Amino acid sequence: MDMHQQIINFLYDESLKDEFKELDYDDSLLELGIIDSVKMLDLIGFIEERFGVQVDDDDLYPENFDSINAIVNYINSKKNN
Repeated sequence: MDMHQQIINFLYDESLKDEFKELDYDDSLLELGIIDSVKMLDLIGFIEERFGVQVDDDDLYPENFDSINAIVNYINSKKNN
């Protein structure tokens, strides 16, 4: 399973299934209500555990986590360091 799909599977919430139906990898997860502050903490834990990268406090900017593509790009940039 590719990284994009792993992230979507982690974020998927049955109550938001309509938002996921037409989700584009560049759609804002914050604007769609898919991610809130609690889910962001869960997402960071998932990224660190699943992909073996350390999410630094300095990296906690919305643009790093606002879309599936942004998250994948962030993970790849951390892996390439």
